[in-house]
Amino acid sequence: MSRESVVDPLVNAAAEAMANAYSPYSKFRVGAALEAEDGSVFTGCNVENASFGGTICAERTAMVSAVAAGRRKFRRIAITSDAEHPVAPCGYCRQFLAEFGTGLQVISLGAGGIRKTWTLAELLPEAFTGADFAEGA
Repeated sequence: MSRESVVDPLVNAAAEAMANAYSPYSKFRVGAALEAEDGSVFTGCNVENASFGGTICAERTAMVSAVAAGRRKFRRIAITSDAEHPVAPCGYCRQFLAEFGTGLQVISLGAGGIRKTWTLAELLPEAFTGADFAEGA
C-alpha cells in the first residue's frame, strides 16, 4: 500500500512530516501528526543529534509545536515510520503525551500498509500524571 492511498488526512499529514525527518545516524524516519480538540493539526518528525540524548522524537516534536500554539487538549495522534509494521511511541514519548491525557487515540501505519490503533492508556497503563501530585497534597 502506498502512503498516497491512505484515506485518513491525519495519517497523510504524518507521512508528509516523515519526509522531513533528520535521521543520519539511525536511518529510521518517523513522522507524527497530532489532532487537537479544536481540529487543528500539528506535525513533527524525528530530529537526531550526534549527542544522542539531544535527539527528539516525532511525537514530542508535534506536541511541543501544539503546546507552543496554545493547545492543551488532543484527540488523536498518527505515526508513520520506515518500519514494515506499525510502531508504538517509545516510553519517553508515552509519558510526554500522557501529560495531556491518556484518552488520546494513537494510530500507527507501517511502511507495509498495516495500521494499528491503541489508546494511550493501553500503551501506558497506570500512567504517572499531574493528578498524582494532588493525591499527596
